[in-house]
Amino acid sequence: MSRILQQGKDVLSSPKTLKVIAQDTSDQGEVRYNKDLLPSPPEDRRWRWQHYFAYYLTMTFSPSSYNLGASLVSIGLLWWHGMIAAIIGSAILTVLVVLNSRGAVKYFLGFPVYVRAAAGVRGASLYIVVRAVVAIIYFATQTYYGGRITSVFMRGIFGKGYNDIPNRLPESAGITSRDLLSFFLFWMAQLPVMFIHPTVLRHLFVVKAVYTTIALFGVLAWVVSANGGKIGSFTYTTKQTQLSGSALIWPMIQAINSVMGALAPVLINQPDIARYGHSYGDVTWSQGFGILTSKVLVMFLSTATTAAATQVLGQSYWNVWDLYDAILDQYWTAGARAGIVFASFGMMLAVLVTNAGSNSLPVGADLTGIFPRWLTIVRGQVLCAILAPLLVPWKIIASATAFLTFLGSYTVFLMPICACMIVDYWLVRKGNLHVPSLYTTASESPYSYCKGWNMRMLAAWTAGVAFTVHGVAGSLDADSVAEASKNMYKLGFLLSLFMGGLVYYSLCLIWPVKMVPRGAGGELGFEALAANEGFFDDENVGTITGVREGEEVHETQHGAADSKGFVC
Repeated sequence: MSRILQQGKDVLSSPKTLKVIAQDTSDQGEVRYNKDLLPSPPEDRRWRWQHYFAYYLTMTFSPSSYNLGASLVSIGLLWWHGMIAAIIGSAILTVLVVLNSRGAVKYFLGFPVYVRAAAGVRGASLYIVVRAVVAIIYFATQTYYGGRITSVFMRGIFGKGYNDIPNRLPESAGITSRDLLSFFLFWMAQLPVMFIHPTVLRHLFVVKAVYTTIALFGVLAWVVSANGGKIGSFTYTTKQTQLSGSALIWPMIQAINSVMGALAPVLINQPDIARYGHSYGDVTWSQGFGILTSKVLVMFLSTATTAAATQVLGQSYWNVWDLYDAILDQYWTAGARAGIVFASFGMMLAVLVTNAGSNSLPVGADLTGIFPRWLTIVRGQVLCAILAPLLVPWKIIASATAFLTFLGSYTVFLMPICACMIVDYWLVRKGNLHVPSLYTTASESPYSYCKGWNMRMLAAWTAGVAFTVHGVAGSLDADSVAEASKNMYKLGFLLSLFMGGLVYYSLCLIWPVKMVPRGAGGELGFEALAANEGFFDDENVGTITGVREGEEVHETQHGAADSKGFVC
């Protein structure tokens, strides 16, 4: 099988994208693909356990996760409530990560192709667009965080002059001239990373995981030392109401939902990284351990650092850039400046790598799935970076309430997709995917459904979204919807997941789906097709591309198809 996939890679070594043109018979269908959409060849399956562990450590050790504690405290929870929420949320996420990664690592397919099994070859475009929109928004907000950290970094290097840059923007802009400058400085610094293919990017996850962890522990050690060796306790302001008893129930549920929601995009992105796994064992246990370790550790680091710093600085600073700024305000020495520069660079690296691994990579894969003729993963990553400033992310993150709403609302749209993918692979198809059929709209394909759309998944996704999305209004205006609606929204992650999965499975029981191409055979055992990586014995990558061993693709005048039915 390794030889077969290598043959396909050699054929497509040209950067040009190929498109198979349908012949006169409509049954033959249309196939659109490029090198990044084909199954990952053996030489690209280089991600080991340390890369997956570092990947989740990387995704969580970022300002958005660090600052999550601030949002939880603002709704009345104590620091240890956040620790409990992190443990419960991490346990649920671990199960879902394992379930959603198996198919991709068995068949070495990225999300844009993998989702076609449940959605249909054409219907997948809807869910690809939904995921791409979410990832671009997250990329923009993370870049804003990176800009705020950059302001502190530049102040530590160049002194107070950078901090005192006059503001020429109106208050309605939502950002100062200094922070806007920092935003674009960080944006330009991360742009070159967008040109790195994910097969190479794995090394950056390990570097970031080590450096940022050391930096965060270094800041914690300093504030604890400055506080006489104690972490201490929080000094709450009058605006922070501490809850207890039954009043804690729904805020705790909201906290767990927010912890899980922060990784919802990464959860649905599983196929994009699992396809590069060396083995299924490398993908599963390392990711599960990475999620649990990182979520609990970052919640501890953020709360413990803030608790100790509160005693030292006399005020609670939850935003990491505010904390570092306050340290410079009170300890303007060469040592403090050097330490904050080191720590700030760690958080800048955290944002940069998080953006590359969990935001720009999915966008690149998604745009490749929609426009395979013109875009590759790398080109899509660059386009994602270009679009980010247009979303004015400083407007998105305006308050703790808005931040929680932001995390929760997009979770509602993503989790039904994830549920359908899991149910389709494990329960409906029992682990069997016919890979060549995922690239064609021919009527014989089991994934052609109704003109390329699986109406079962469309109904399940709509049901999962509609079941909880009405509560978004309640998060913004408490009087706009009933209390039950607001509580359902606080459970948005789990409710949208279960509703989407339940509806999809029920519809598949009522209207069973085809498992293999028409006339291809009978019953299949669990993951029977995985033994040959989704191909029948007489098939290979040439079945998808139409290019047999020893043949070449020739570009004809005006891009017309050559005698073998291809166009460049």
